[in-house]
Amino acid sequence: MALKNIVVGGFSKEQREKELERVKTKYEKKGYKFLKYIDNGTLKSIAVFEVSASIIRKERSAQLLMLGTGFLIISAILYFKSMNIN
Repeated sequence: MALKNIVVGGFSKEQREKELERVKTKYEKKGYKFLKYIDNGTLKSIAVFEVSASIIRKERSAQLLMLGTGFLIISAILYFKSMNIN
């Protein structure tokens, strides 16, 4: 198990508490377990979650897949544009 800190933004305490509830709901659906909330002000407040290594690997592989797909799309666009120039 690993710990993951998620930044909870908001200018007022009410906004941060509302954002905390949204963040908790979003990450608990992904399999994260909420541990604690540390209120340090506007952009320094964090929610601490516990998450298994398998979930982290799954998220990283999804990010790499999206990055690779984006790279292929950009490469294809540049390739076809260079063919039309000649």
